[in-house]
Amino acid sequence: MLKLHGIQMSNYYTIAKMILLEKGIDFEEVNQMPGRDEAWLARSPMGKVPALETPEGSIAETMAIAEYLEELQPEPRLLPGEAFARAKARQIAHHAIYYVDLAARPGLNAAAFGAPEDESINKTIAKLAPRGIRALGAIASFDPWIGGDTFTLADIVAANTIPLATMVAKKLCNIDLTAELPGAAEWMARINDRDSMKQINADRA
Repeated sequence: MLKLHGIQMSNYYTIAKMILLEKGIDFEEVNQMPGRDEAWLARSPMGKVPALETPEGSIAETMAIAEYLEELQPEPRLLPGEAFARAKARQIAHHAIYYVDLAARPGLNAAAFGAPEDESINKTIAKLAPRGIRALGAIASFDPWIGGDTFTLADIVAANTIPLATMVAKKLCNIDLTAELPGAAEWMARINDRDSMKQINADRA
């Protein structure tokens, strides 16, 4: 059986978990904090979560896990069959990580865990996070899903990154990122109504 190592509070862990749930793949969850001990680095060379333990060995990095699971069990599809649509789903997913999540992540410790705020970090978030969100709006549709008619990996990645970035930007910079995304609130409600997200939210609680 596959084993998913990580912690429920990690949005990258929940991306991998949501994929497993959506595909109906049996897996075991193993609680694992990020760290630098030798045993964990053998599974995840950067010491990050998640890592997926497979019969052939461990895979680290969320998007590599996503691609592995899509090939391991192609149905239900989370990447469209047509090449252009598949590339657009990947584009949205990568955009949500690199230009939304990573734009806000430097402020996470202050916003979520009470660390001291750094005004230089806040200014950078205030500049980069809205830019990333506006650019996401140019490639997303939210009608009904982020890439159009079909629920894909892009929805899973964005649904596990946009809310966190929105929280950080609101708390540290008083910026509402969702105001830049018409239709995003309704889209997120549809995501939260999926059984996979319901289970993730229940397990987190």
